[in-house]
Amino acid sequence: MITVYDLGPGKIPSHLGLSQHVRKTIFTLNYKRIPFKIVNITLDEVESTAKSVGAPPSTKNPDGSPKYTVPFIHDSTTGKVVTESFLIAEYLDEAYPDTPKVIPPGTRALQHVFAETSSGKLLPLVPLYIPRIVDFSAPGMVEMALRRFGPPPSPPTDEQREEMWKTAEDGFNELTSAYGDKEGIFVMGEKPVFADLALAALIATIKVSFGDESEEWKRASGWIGGRAGKLVDEVIKYERVSA
Repeated sequence: MITVYDLGPGKIPSHLGLSQHVRKTIFTLNYKRIPFKIVNITLDEVESTAKSVGAPPSTKNPDGSPKYTVPFIHDSTTGKVVTESFLIAEYLDEAYPDTPKVIPPGTRALQHVFAETSSGKLLPLVPLYIPRIVDFSAPGMVEMALRRFGPPPSPPTDEQREEMWKTAEDGFNELTSAYGDKEGIFVMGEKPVFADLALAALIATIKVSFGDESEEWKRASGWIGGRAGKLVDEVIKYERVSA
């Protein structure tokens, strides 16, 4: 059984995950139809929990000390512990060869670059969606975030909000060139790969934060030549297999 460690507790449905980065792993597991369970840990428990299961750090802090982040998984079947969504996807391809490959041979570098580039496209909207995500978090999680990161910035003006949306829209629309002349929603053809699942995980943040019927989601759905909303809706259809 695979255990996925996510931030929590939260009110976002478990098939989506509270962390957008954990969501990449959840979407990968759902697509592969590999059963898993989610264990929620608080911000203050990430490092201690990672160390307790043998999960390596994902990067380093500015002072050079190891930095532990979600997602990390523990596979009790193989005893393997893996950190970081891309490396987890690689591991799942190798450990579960009878499932659809999300990083086909020869695509690793291109997919990694695409996923990393996509991640930065959501940054302009952080001041807008973080207050919404707070609504989905338990009070204790909010208190920890305030203690660690300080109070949120002052609400932006209408003009600033529009500029943030425009910057994000322009950023995501830059990805349109990656699809070439293809009209489909997946970057490599008829089936999703990790790049698609990672992109859907990011854009789903807007759907989750503002709601299915919100003007914000209607706006974001049209990004990337109209692919953004279709991609998220398609990926969410890959339901979780009961553990």
